[in-house]
Amino acid sequence: MIEYTDARARVLAAAKVLPSGSVPLPQSLGRTLARDIRAAENIPPFTKATMDGYAVRAADTRRSGTAAAGAVELDVLEDLPAGRLSRKTVGPGQAVRIMTGAPLPAGADAVVMVEDTGTAGRRVTVRREVGPGANIGLAGEDLEKGEIALERGALIGPAEIGMLAAAGRHRVPVTRRPRLAVIATGDEIVEPGERKRPGQIRNANGPALTAMAAEAGAEAVYLGIARDRQSFLAAKLRRAKAADILVLSGGVSVGDYDLVKSELEASGVKPVFWQVRIKPGKPVFFGVRGPQLVFGLPGNPTSAMVTFLLFVRPAVDRMLGRAVPGPAAGRAVLASDLVLKPGRTQFLRGVLMREGPALKVAPYTDQKSGVLRSMVHSRVLIVVPADVSGIEAGREVDILYMDGR
Repeated sequence: MIEYTDARARVLAAAKVLPSGSVPLPQSLGRTLARDIRAAENIPPFTKATMDGYAVRAADTRRSGTAAAGAVELDVLEDLPAGRLSRKTVGPGQAVRIMTGAPLPAGADAVVMVEDTGTAGRRVTVRREVGPGANIGLAGEDLEKGEIALERGALIGPAEIGMLAAAGRHRVPVTRRPRLAVIATGDEIVEPGERKRPGQIRNANGPALTAMAAEAGAEAVYLGIARDRQSFLAAKLRRAKAADILVLSGGVSVGDYDLVKSELEASGVKPVFWQVRIKPGKPVFFGVRGPQLVFGLPGNPTSAMVTFLLFVRPAVDRMLGRAVPGPAAGRAVLASDLVLKPGRTQFLRGVLMREGPALKVAPYTDQKSGVLRSMVHSRVLIVVPADVSGIEAGREVDILYMDGR
């Protein structure tokens, strides 16, 4: 067996960033940016009004003791809608009626909100004093020309789509998605919807691992169940040769029908490690077949999902070129005492709770590796080092988020 950190490092060393291409902006959602994007111009490109109102010189709004009720009256030069430049220059005692988003006319340095004004003909009464810069957005205050808008490796979400659009990008450079194939193994499993004989169980791993791969950003394909015979498994392995990553569940332990490790080696997979000092998931296998990464995960559902998160997810992230591979890490306060048997790094399914400003975590009540309910109700993994036998409530612990970044 090898340690968790060593196993993870070996996976990341074998995973290489995939080539890039470009896609139309709407299709870039959920993809990974292949290179830095810089602003081609100031964003916004001009100083603009951020409120409907009147563009003024701030000094002209200072109230005079001679004005009625302290109000100031200004001459209105024109109406200025968004999308049009003013040809007027605002001088002393003047104003321009302006709409949100319209470029600020020359001479003006502030906008008075329409709610603070009254009109009579071509004159406006300003009832509230404003300072320079009030209710305006400066040119380049979001991004200056040449500044990095988004960095290489960024996961493109709705906000990133908006930034790319503002930067004028109609096509986006993205890393190719890794092709990931999933094979479930075993005579005891049956697909949902198929007839189940006594002693058989439903195949949860195939659908769950395929979904985890898609959620991670891979192009995931499920190749079905390989029965516990060499011919079945060999046929599935041949179908998976074009995948960048191959994930199998079950058959990686030491039982008479655990054929995955030997059959992988027979098909040309070079082992990198087998068995990691972790709980759950000790019998995990990792190897390479040319550029293809091959993972043999345990058959118990929670063990399969946890080891996917710990090893396969970082590999997908590295192939996509993401800056920080693997699930997001954090810290939380332990809500109850932990007493454990040391010797392996443990990843306990944990339930998060918020108590005031403190983020707390409690281990799910049932940590058995076959209890899928623990994955449904937990949001994080509590990381317990191999040499730790107990942790008192109130101490901070490391956590890994299972449901995103």
